[in-house]
Amino acid sequence: MRQAAAALFGAGFTVAACYAAGSLLIDQLRATLRQDERIPLAFILGAACLHLAIFIILALHIAYWPVLAGLLAATILAAIVTGAWRGAHTAIGKPVAPPSNSLRMVFGWCAGIFAVVYLVNAWAPEVSPDGAGYHLGLVARELRVHGFEPLTNDMYAMLSQGVEMLFVPAFAIGRHSAAALVHFAFSVALALAMLAYGRRIGKPWAGAAGALLTFASPVVGADASAAYVDVATAAIVFGAFYWTEVWDEQRHLSLLIPVGLLAGYAYAAKYTAFPIAIYALGLVAWRSRRLRPIGKSLRPVLLVAGCALIMAGPWIARNWIWYQNPVAPFANSIFRNPYVHVMFEHDYSERLRHYGMPSLWPLALEATLRGGYVSGIIGPAFLLLPVALAALRFQAGRRLLLAGALMFSTYFANIGARFLIPSLPFFSLAIGLAFGEAATLLAALMLIHAAASWPPILNHYVNANCWRLVRFPYKAALRITPPEDFLRKNSQGYSAAQMIDQKVPGNEPVFSMDGIPDSYTRHPILLYYESASNETLADTINMGWNAAEQPILSRVFSFPERKARRMRVVQTAEGFYPHQWNVYELRFFYHGAELARKLDWRLQAWPNPWEVQLAFDNSLATRWRSGETASPGMHLDVDFGRDEPVDEVRLIVSGDSELTRLQLESASSTGAWEKIAENPRVMQHDVPKGIRRMATYELHARGIHYLMVADKSNGAEDFAEDPEAWGLKLIGHTEGERLYQTIW
Repeated sequence: MRQAAAALFGAGFTVAACYAAGSLLIDQLRATLRQDERIPLAFILGAACLHLAIFIILALHIAYWPVLAGLLAATILAAIVTGAWRGAHTAIGKPVAPPSNSLRMVFGWCAGIFAVVYLVNAWAPEVSPDGAGYHLGLVARELRVHGFEPLTNDMYAMLSQGVEMLFVPAFAIGRHSAAALVHFAFSVALALAMLAYGRRIGKPWAGAAGALLTFASPVVGADASAAYVDVATAAIVFGAFYWTEVWDEQRHLSLLIPVGLLAGYAYAAKYTAFPIAIYALGLVAWRSRRLRPIGKSLRPVLLVAGCALIMAGPWIARNWIWYQNPVAPFANSIFRNPYVHVMFEHDYSERLRHYGMPSLWPLALEATLRGGYVSGIIGPAFLLLPVALAALRFQAGRRLLLAGALMFSTYFANIGARFLIPSLPFFSLAIGLAFGEAATLLAALMLIHAAASWPPILNHYVNANCWRLVRFPYKAALRITPPEDFLRKNSQGYSAAQMIDQKVPGNEPVFSMDGIPDSYTRHPILLYYESASNETLADTINMGWNAAEQPILSRVFSFPERKARRMRVVQTAEGFYPHQWNVYELRFFYHGAELARKLDWRLQAWPNPWEVQLAFDNSLATRWRSGETASPGMHLDVDFGRDEPVDEVRLIVSGDSELTRLQLESASSTGAWEKIAENPRVMQHDVPKGIRRMATYELHARGIHYLMVADKSNGAEDFAEDPEAWGLKLIGHTEGERLYQTIW
């Protein structure tokens, strides 16, 4: 019970501090809000402010429990002392239609039942893949080191962590469940804000219907009950939209401060939420266009942009400083860096755009009824979305549909169902508005949607792989069921994470060919695809068992003896995805003897210059790869530092390099390149003896002494059948995972 109470306290303490921070700012701005608006808007706005304070604490490396608790307590105390907690400047505002008893009954019962289910699931130990993985894995790591650190081997650490900043104090107090409960609080705030918006525009039934369509959506429930960020992002985005409405009505310049802060915070929460800033800037510019002089019309736009930069800027600056890429881990072909391969970004983005679907034509049904491919559904009620066009007859409907369309514009970059969540509040309200105030129709819509989204009914029509809530774990939430028992049964990889902590000493890293819930182990988990360096290690390991990737060929240029200071091999073929150019070793010979490599050689490569040493390290277990599809002009370049006699150049390559075309060039005394040979002859080699040990030795040489291989991973049988041939010993086996240690 102590763990259950700590989770509630950690979440409640954090949520209260968010509300307090937002209330303080609202009172400073002297914004006129009704109480039903103030509660959700203050929480969302305060979350943005608190996130920035926690960012600073982590940047200063003072993220200790007393500092975090002190921040929360001081914020709450300030709100109480100043009267902001009670809403000192809350006013009735313009008269609005009060909700009817029938509206309260329909919405209250439906939303209340779902809220209890979400609350219990959030309160139970965290079992979601990404929540227990990188979302809270990063939080746990930041708390261990009391601040930020540049993690160049984890692409998820490069993403902005606006919502995770709120998980930091909650996790420090109540661990995983506290963070999930904070996320659940965002779902409640979103529903309340949508209800309040319906009253603001004089359409309480439309507001209630829209709120329930979003709140009871199956993917929203699964997401809101876990330490994810999508529902929080939706609340932040809708908060920014709501404040534009407040400003448009009252026209006080100071009311644009919340608009800008939340627009920037949306980007900090999730990159794909940036379109709300476009909406906010566009609306403010349009509504301010008639102000004279021109400088006066620009002030509102500049204020929104400046406040947005306050929230988004720290994350952009962090990525520029640490990863040389302001939008890491994306746009690597523009902001080239050694941390993420261009080819990986292409592969990763392509998977997210299709999720293995043969065609996108059935995507609408997949996202609303099936959910097997896209990991969840938003619910069959959203098949009514074309009806929302009827909301265009209202100004509110036009604005909702515009904001929703902008938020939806990024969806096809990742067609997972949860990436629809930020656009749902706008589309849901537009559907409600399409029916005007037809209470009977809207009540029926709410009841049908609630019934279709109820887990026992949901199970009858969705795909078995659809992500959804499937249990009501009240015993686990109350810790009547021991957390360890619940996690072993319901969290994939939890037992493997615990095995790592038992078998691996200190804080040594573990290289993994399969995902492990990072937040349940103290060890850094280096997942094979999460960075360029991890991919290189995975390529080395896979070479040990995959014949197509082994160094079995030489491409040999022979030419009349010449003295050269600088030579390069150029790739001239126009390749096609996914073929890269790769070279295990590039060697230079004179009269059959290899030129000894010297420290003053200057090595260059294009692209991927950061890994050029892999082609000159005298190891047949490592190879330099272009990191992107082979294309003309790619080259490996060596400056010997002096004239050297050369009559032969050899490239050792793998069998999957047959699509490349190579030519050899030498720099003249003027620095111009001249071709000296092309069409190298091909020589076949036997697979090097001990190739498997060579591969794992490369891990050992890089300070990685432990390897986790899932039984379902490619090559797993090769490891399991003869670990000794790999220079490994099996030290643990559980739940389909094998843990190996290098013998060196």
